[in-house]
Amino acid sequence: MPPIGFRVHNRSNEIITCSITNKTGGNSGPYQIKPFEHSDWTRAGWEDVSITNKAKTHQTALWMNRGGPALVYFDGFDKELTIYNDYRPDPGFVVNNLSPRNVMCFVSANSTPGSSAWVTIPSGQNKTWPRTGWEAVAFKSEDGKDRKGEFVDNKGARATVDFLGFDEEVVVHEPPENFIADEHYAEAIRIADRSYAAGDSTASAPGGLTASIYKVDKLEFLCTGRKSSLGDHNQIYTLALLINHLKYGLAEPAVVVSVTPDWVKVAAYSCEFDTVVVLGFPTKAIDLIAPGKTRPTVGTRLLVVSQFTSRGSPETQGVQGDITMGPRTLDKWYNFHPLIAQYVSDSHADLWKERMDEVDEDLWDVAWERYSEWKVRYGEDYFRLGAPTKIKEMATKHVDTSLPAYTP
Repeated sequence: MPPIGFRVHNRSNEIITCSITNKTGGNSGPYQIKPFEHSDWTRAGWEDVSITNKAKTHQTALWMNRGGPALVYFDGFDKELTIYNDYRPDPGFVVNNLSPRNVMCFVSANSTPGSSAWVTIPSGQNKTWPRTGWEAVAFKSEDGKDRKGEFVDNKGARATVDFLGFDEEVVVHEPPENFIADEHYAEAIRIADRSYAAGDSTASAPGGLTASIYKVDKLEFLCTGRKSSLGDHNQIYTLALLINHLKYGLAEPAVVVSVTPDWVKVAAYSCEFDTVVVLGFPTKAIDLIAPGKTRPTVGTRLLVVSQFTSRGSPETQGVQGDITMGPRTLDKWYNFHPLIAQYVSDSHADLWKERMDEVDEDLWDVAWERYSEWKVRYGEDYFRLGAPTKIKEMATKHVDTSLPAYTP
């Protein structure tokens, strides 16, 4: 049986050298792989896979997760690495002690032979028990005075049980349907958080959101025809950038200003510029990704989360050509990149409302005023595409067979 880790296949016509970091064990190499041969690395988690040619003049690398094994195909330095990985850990219970003190834990052994002795789990640590079904998971204090327990079914997979304290409910997390996809998303969040921690700016009203891979994939495809998915392994950094944007970007008001059979248009406001840019979303995309799959009406309030381009280079002086700063502009950025939260994030209805409730009421009116100015200046068919890969680009004219539309 192949080891858990990585199997790197060289499908090119040249000899390559491959090295894999050893954060989760093993020898990092480098090792030579001849054309149409492969090499195996035993690993237990995320590692950096790096491939160079024999002369070390070309290199490709990717941060990726192990599989059973992860199949990594190299087809040449002019092509992206192709990764196929699937992994399901052995079934059992991972018990996390999230309380401030040590706790003793017992897991029965009805579904799988094994020890059912009491084990001490220090605060902040965890313990794993191999099991395949219903078991009693019990806790007691080290002096035996406090006790608590639950019957839990792990459904033949690896479930997580969080102990928060004897006065708190035990929290059971059902196993994800796809462990690799779940770990992929969790790693993207960690990358986003590390990137934010390394930065030197903080939004006054951060979005606090995460990204919906489903919504973004649909939106990108229907806006641009791009078929790759943020769930693909080689999109880990793109997903992390999107999460960083939604989690730490500036949350502000946005208003639906036009709904036609072709397009839903949203005026996204930024107080940094005291102006709006208009984003266009294909109506057929909105019918798939809008909350409740319900098409909005003109005047619907939405939440925009923006990041900004500084004026650091000769190409980014002044402001981008489709931005006209308002009288209250802070006049310090070149461009802003607005993401409409409801169309790229998921399961955040309460947080969307909370962020929108924090917006000063007069700013919603200002957003309308700035859109009226935009419309006079450019017309109704001039907007940026709302897909994440397009929101930075200059607005352009788009075909809308239903104009003229609503006039505020």
